[in-house]
Amino acid sequence: MIIIMEVKSNLVNVTVFGAGREVGRSGFEIKGEKSKILLDYGILVKEERPAFPLSTSPKDLDGIIITHAHLDHSGTAPLFYTSETPPIYMTEITKQLTDILIRDLLHLSAYYIPFEALELKTMLESCRSIAEGTYKIGEAEVRFQNSGHIPGSVNALVEIEGKRIWYSGDINTIDTALLTRAEPELPELDMAIIESTYAMVDHLPREECERKLVETATEVVEGGGLALIPAFSVGRSQEILCILHKHGFKYDIAIDGMSRTATRMIAECPKELRDPSLLREAMARVKWVQGERDRKKLLEKRGVVISSSGMLTGGASTRYMEKIRNRPKDAVILVSYQIPGTPGRILMDEGKYGPPGELRKVKCRVEWIDFSSHCGKSNLMELVKSLKGNPKILCVHGEAESCTDFAERIKEETGHEAYAPTMGDSFKL
Repeated sequence: MIIIMEVKSNLVNVTVFGAGREVGRSGFEIKGEKSKILLDYGILVKEERPAFPLSTSPKDLDGIIITHAHLDHSGTAPLFYTSETPPIYMTEITKQLTDILIRDLLHLSAYYIPFEALELKTMLESCRSIAEGTYKIGEAEVRFQNSGHIPGSVNALVEIEGKRIWYSGDINTIDTALLTRAEPELPELDMAIIESTYAMVDHLPREECERKLVETATEVVEGGGLALIPAFSVGRSQEILCILHKHGFKYDIAIDGMSRTATRMIAECPKELRDPSLLREAMARVKWVQGERDRKKLLEKRGVVISSSGMLTGGASTRYMEKIRNRPKDAVILVSYQIPGTPGRILMDEGKYGPPGELRKVKCRVEWIDFSSHCGKSNLMELVKSLKGNPKILCVHGEAESCTDFAERIKEETGHEAYAPTMGDSFKL
C-alpha cells in the first residue's frame, strides 16, 4: 500500500497595522508559524488628536524593528513596554533621536498618549543596536541596509520561513548635502512593502532646489527681512544648514528648537554622514538660540532662523511665525513634507495661518521648496523595476491617491501583483 503524505508549506502573514493609504503610524506585522516581527510602530499626529496603529500581543513578539527615528515610524513603540520587554532593533543614532522625539511628544501633546516616559525608558533599555548587516531575530534573518532618508535610517530584508519580504521604510536613492543615497542589494523577493509618499511627483533636481533656497534666503535678508525655515529637527535642519554653508551664504544663521539637540547628536555620528566636515564647519558659524531673549533679538534683525517643527505644528518655529506673519519683509520658507491638515500645509495651499477657526491671510512671503528625503515618482518606479523575482508589492505610506495610482502603474508597467492596502488588510505568502 502506498501512503501519500501531504506536505504543508509554512504560511507567512503580512498585516498592515498602519500607513495604509495615509502618511503616518507606519506598522507592519510579519507572522509565521514560529516567528512574529513588527516593522515600525509610529504615530499619526493630527490637529484634532493623534492616531495609532493596530495592536498585537507583545508576548510572542520576537522583535520590533524601527527603521528610523521620525515619529510616524517610532512614536507608538513604547506602548509594548507597559508589561513586556520585547527586543527592539534600531541603529544607535536612531535610538538617541527616538528618545528626544518621543520625550518631546509626551511633553507637548495636548492629547492622551497611551504610555509614559517610564515605558520609553524600558523600551530603550530593551534596544539592541544594529548597523548594516544581517541579524537573527527569532527564527528569522533580517538584513539591514542604508536608506539614505535621515541619519541612521535603514531598510529591512526579512527572511522568514522560506519567504523573503523587503520593507523600504522611507527611502531616498539620490545623494544629498547630508547623506549618501540608498543602493539596496536584494535577492529574489516574495513581497516588497514600498513607500508611496511622492509616487505621483517627480522632484526637481537637488542642485536647483539648493540654488532656489539660497537665492530666496538672500533676497529676504538683503531686503531687510528675517527668513524663517521651519524644518524637521532630524535630517532636514542639518541638511539646510549644510546647503547654506556649502553655497557660501554670508548672512547670519540661527538654529532653534529641537533642531539644536538633534544637530549636535548627529554631528557625533560622522559615519552616518556623506561629508561630516561640512556639517561641523556649518555648525561653527551658527547662532545657537538659548531662549526667549535670543528669539526677541533675532526678530529685530535680518537673517535666517532654522527651527523645528517642520509643519508648524508646534515648537519654536510657531513662535517666530506668530511674529512674522504680518511683516511683509519677512518670509517663511517651507522645506519639509506638509501633511494635509497641518498648519504648514494650510499655509502652503491657502496662504493662511492661525489657530483653528481663526485662520488669517499672512502678509509675509511664503515659499515651498521640495527638499524631499523620499524617492520621487521616477525613482520609485526604477526601484520597483530593479526588484528580482515576482514579488507582491504593497504600496503604503502615501496619501490614498498616491498609493492607488502607484499600485496601478506597477501592474501596468511590470505585471507584478500590486496593492494599495488599508489598515487591517492581511496578505498570505
